[in-house]
Amino acid sequence: MNYDLYKSPSNGSSIALSRRRRYRKNRRRHQLRFLMIVIILSLMIFALFNVFSTFSSKHKKNIPVEKHPNNSLTVQDDQVLDADTSESVSDQPEEENIGGNDYSALVPMSETVDTSYFDDAVFIGDSRTEGFMLFTGLSNATAYTHKGLMVDTVFTNPVVNVGGKKISVMEALKKTSFSKVYIMLGINETGWPYSNLFIQKYGEIIDEIKNINPEAIIYVQSILPVSQKVSSSHSYVKNTKISEYNLLIQQMAEEKEIYYINSAESVATTDGYLPEEAASDGIHLKKDYCYKWLEYLKTHTANAK
Repeated sequence: MNYDLYKSPSNGSSIALSRRRRYRKNRRRHQLRFLMIVIILSLMIFALFNVFSTFSSKHKKNIPVEKHPNNSLTVQDDQVLDADTSESVSDQPEEENIGGNDYSALVPMSETVDTSYFDDAVFIGDSRTEGFMLFTGLSNATAYTHKGLMVDTVFTNPVVNVGGKKISVMEALKKTSFSKVYIMLGINETGWPYSNLFIQKYGEIIDEIKNINPEAIIYVQSILPVSQKVSSSHSYVKNTKISEYNLLIQQMAEEKEIYYINSAESVATTDGYLPEEAASDGIHLKKDYCYKWLEYLKTHTANAK
């Protein structure tokens, strides 16, 4: 009996160990089987997705152009053919620009206008525009100019004499009858640390003019360059900064739907500088170059809205 009692635990341990081993083997087989099933299912799903995507793409290309209730075309694909003409939608001519206004480009050369074109025009600018008005004798136009005028002081500085009282340019504009506005501002602001502030303030000028007279034609002019000597020696007036500002002004003109005139090309050399003989100080134009500027404006006019 003692012998049998002693052997029983040993036999039981062996049986338990054997069962554990079988359990581990079975568990590994189940894990491998499950992994294989997951892999197979994943491959099947991926294959089905590719088939569905291919079918959808082919089907999509056969969908005709739909017309919405507002008669506007809804293009289902870049290469969809128009149901009526069988021509690519992208090949259709662009809608005619009624009035001929193109604010995304420079005002192109046009037929020369007479000086009477400026009878109802207002010129806003700093000392450069002040000299322009003086030397060209364009007395039929209204000049709201002042030395050092900037895009912010247009609203604040009392520089225009109206009825014996000095008021700001914008206040004076509210009291003026006009159909066109020519603006050149920015050279004094080239010393500003933030270009975005400059163009923000410039945009506020445009918005206010539109509020005063929504029908007015607004021309913003590129800032004239300075001579190479000034650009290389001045503390902040640099042609590189002027070019940066001109790009911002042109972009603003497109966004605000007004006209951008590249007046700078009327006086600049091929390398973009103001000729040394054009200005005694390299900045303010002499009389003959002011006439070049005027002739450029007379040959670059836009159609009325």
